[in-house]
Amino acid sequence: VEGRLLFEPAMMHLVVSRVEDAEIAAMRRILVDILEAPVWQEFKERIYALHRQIFASTKNKFLIQIMNSILDDRRAVQFDGRDTDKPAPAAVRKQTHKDLELIVEAIAERDGRRAEELVSDHLMRTLATINIWQ
Repeated sequence: VEGRLLFEPAMMHLVVSRVEDAEIAAMRRILVDILEAPVWQEFKERIYALHRQIFASTKNKFLIQIMNSILDDRRAVQFDGRDTDKPAPAAVRKQTHKDLELIVEAIAERDGRRAEELVSDHLMRTLATINIWQ
């Protein structure tokens, strides 16, 4: 997450300048999938599906490879292996969905600065959560 904080917020300007309407529609479908994820592992997979779609919207192969590498690393540790077969806590599910929905809406509005702020806030919250649970 620390590494992502170094580049992902700034990447939003590239996303909003290149994203296509069909990609935004795909992001919105994934947001619905996130809410419907039955267990933690599937919840995380669907979140990363959204991030993959956002990265793909850059049309930048290097950035897409970075996201694939991040996901491979997260899968390798089974998303930290904590209760992956149980539902995500309701508070986590709600906050994560809210964060991601706001990011997608900023992308849809082609508001790079707002998307940058929202991604930064989301990743900072994620980092704080990770630090709490360690």
